[in-house]
Amino acid sequence: MLIPRLRLWLNTIITRNTLIRTMDASESSKRPRSPTPSSSVKPDPINSPPNKKVHLEPTASAPSAVSISDVKLEIPINPEEAVFNSGELVAGVNEPEQKGKGKDQSNSGKVGRGRRNQPDKRPQRVWEPRKKEEGAEDTEGDGTKRLPKKRCAVLLGYCGTGYSGMQIQTHGAKTIEGDLYVALAKAGAISADNATDHRKVDVQRAARTDAGVHAAGNAFSLKMIQEPPIPDEFKNLTEYVNSFLPDQIRMWGFVRTVKSFSARTAADSRIYEYLLPSYCLLPPAKDDPLSKRLDESSPGWRDALGPAAEFADAAPPMVQDEETGEAIEPRNRGEFERRRGWRVDEGTMKRFRDLIAQYKGTHNFHNYTVGKPFNDRTVKRYMIRLEVKDPQVYGEIEWISVQIHGQSFMLHQIRKMISMAMLACRTGSPPSLLPETFGPKRIHIPKAPPLGLLLEAPQFGVYNDRITQKLNGLTDDRDPVDFGLYAEQMHAFKVKWIYEKLRQEELEHHVFHKWMRQMDCSTSSGLAFLNTQGIIPPEADLSKRAVEARRAAKDGEEGKKDSVDDEVDSDDEEVDQDALRKGELEG
Repeated sequence: MLIPRLRLWLNTIITRNTLIRTMDASESSKRPRSPTPSSSVKPDPINSPPNKKVHLEPTASAPSAVSISDVKLEIPINPEEAVFNSGELVAGVNEPEQKGKGKDQSNSGKVGRGRRNQPDKRPQRVWEPRKKEEGAEDTEGDGTKRLPKKRCAVLLGYCGTGYSGMQIQTHGAKTIEGDLYVALAKAGAISADNATDHRKVDVQRAARTDAGVHAAGNAFSLKMIQEPPIPDEFKNLTEYVNSFLPDQIRMWGFVRTVKSFSARTAADSRIYEYLLPSYCLLPPAKDDPLSKRLDESSPGWRDALGPAAEFADAAPPMVQDEETGEAIEPRNRGEFERRRGWRVDEGTMKRFRDLIAQYKGTHNFHNYTVGKPFNDRTVKRYMIRLEVKDPQVYGEIEWISVQIHGQSFMLHQIRKMISMAMLACRTGSPPSLLPETFGPKRIHIPKAPPLGLLLEAPQFGVYNDRITQKLNGLTDDRDPVDFGLYAEQMHAFKVKWIYEKLRQEELEHHVFHKWMRQMDCSTSSGLAFLNTQGIIPPEADLSKRAVEARRAAKDGEEGKKDSVDDEVDSDDEEVDQDALRKGELEG
C-alpha cells in the first residue's frame, strides 16, 4: 500500500511543475522583455507603457555585489511627469511626513487622493482693498451718505405708566426702548439701514424694568451716529431726539464709551426707590379676618401699635345698603378721604426703619423672587445701603420714600422686600422675623404694587474708575457715565411725571388701598408668618417636605391641596421664562 501512494504523490508533483513551466513559457512569448539598464535601445515613449520607478535593493537570498550608488540608469522620462515630480520635491523639502487618509506616503509620484494635499500651483490674486471711484462717497442703501457709528451710552428717564416695560419687543408691544429707538432713528442717530432692527446696533440696557415701573435714570448702550445733521432750532442731538418723544420719556444725554462697553454688564450696582403712602402702615381693622387670625396667634398684638391702631379702629363700620343688601363701598363711606389725611407717627416710622435695616448685607433672598430654590447660588444678593427718608406730602397724600442700593436684584425682589416690611410693621411683627425668611423654609410673600417702584439710576463705578485712571491698558480718552450731571433735570422730572403720576393714580384707582384690603381680608394660612413671636409656623411653610407632612397628618384627606394665598398673587408665573433664566428681570 505504501509504494502506490508514493508513486501517486511523485506523479502529482511532476505534473504540477510541468504545468508551471508551460505557463511561464507561454507568458514570455506573449509579453516582450523590459529593457535592461545597459540596453542601448531606447523605447518609444509614445507606444511604451508608463514608466515605473526602478527599485534596486539587495536581498538576503541574493546579496548584491554592486553598490546602488554606483549603478547608472538610463530610463526614459515623461516630460509632464518630470515637471510634476519636481514640483512635488520642492514642496516637500524640510516638511515632516504627515499621516492621513489622503497623504501619498509611498513617494511613488502617483496622482491620487494625495493631490488634495499638494500646493495650489495656480496663480493667486493678491487681495487689495476696494478702491472707490474718484468723487464717489460711502452711502447707505437709500443713497444717503454713510456716517460713522460709535459705541455710546444713552442716559434717559421715563414714567412707565402705559408701557409694557423697558426692553424693546419684537412682537409689537409698546415699550420705552422701542419709542426711544424710533426717536433716535428719526433724528438720524441710527441709520436708515438699521432703523428696523435694533440687533444690528447691539442694543443693551442697564436694567430691564417691568411693565408700569418708572425710572428717573436708566441707560442703554448701542452703536450710534454722534453727529447727524440737525435743524438749526435745536441746540444739540439730545434736544432733537426729545422732540420726537412723548413728555413722559426724556433723554438726558449720551456719552461715547469704549468699544467693549455693555450697559448691562458694566452696571456694577443699581439704586431703586419705592414710594408708598403712609397709610399703608396702618394696621387692619379689628373686624378684618387678618386681625382675627392675629388675635388667636398673638394676643395683645395691637397694644404696641399706639396711634396707628386707634386710627384704624375709628373707621366707619361696614354697613349694608337697605335696598340691595350689599356692603357700601369705602368710597361712599368716605374711608379713602379719611385715610389720605393720616400722618404717620414716630413710633410707626421707627418700627418700619428697623425692619428695612434687616435687609442690609448679603442674604439668601429665595423667598423674595420666583422659581428659585433655597440652594440656588444665584439667590444670594448683596444690599449695599438702605434708607427710609422722612415722609413728604405730595398733594393730599403723605408719601414715604425707601431707597435701596444693591449690587443686583432678582425678579419681584424689591416689591416683595417692601411688602414684607409693610406687613410686618402693620401687624406688630418684630424685626427678627426677617432673618427667618432668609432660611430654608418656603413662604409666600405677596408683591407690593408696581406703581410705587422706580429705578433711581444704575451705577458704573468700576467702569468710570477704569477710564479716569486709564487702567487695564486703556489709552483712549473717554468721559465717565455720570447721572450726576443731570441731577436737577432728573429731580424735576420725578416730581412732575413720577410723583405726580403716583398721586393721580392712587387718587383715581386707589391701588394701595385695594392692595391693603386684599391682605386684610385673606382667610388662608399663607400669612400665618405674621405674628409677634417672629417665627414661621408649620402652617405657613410651603416647602415640599412641610406640605407633604401636613397632608399625611390629615386622616382621609391625603389628596387635599393645602390652602395657599394664591388670590394675593396671580401673576407670578406670567413672566418671560427665558429672560428669567438669563437674570435679565429684576425689581
